[in-house]
Amino acid sequence: MEAKKVEVPCSTCGEPVKIDFNEAEFSSQLTILNGKKKESRTFIKKCPNCGQINTVTSDDKKEWGKRKGPNVKTVMFSGFFSCLVMIILFALFVYFAFKGLGIVVDWLF
Repeated sequence: MEAKKVEVPCSTCGEPVKIDFNEAEFSSQLTILNGKKKESRTFIKKCPNCGQINTVTSDDKKEWGKRKGPNVKTVMFSGFFSCLVMIILFALFVYFAFKGLGIVVDWLF
């Protein structure tokens, strides 16, 4: 499957910038509305003349080629896991803080 190639004028110098969806850096946006997923990608390429960043947004998965983006389930799972780890670390911190406070109080009285 061939990825799309787009030529856009640079927003600063006006020179044409060729954005190849197979090679350009991209960011993904996932929108879930009423249970329907819609993904779009914004492809980013610097102008070779002036260095200005130019972007093209695409909603059609056929244009993207064979490149894979981040897996949404993996991102959600890692976010849940990191939140769970932070809660466990906080609970351990509170536990040992009260243990230390108890030792200090016993030592003083």
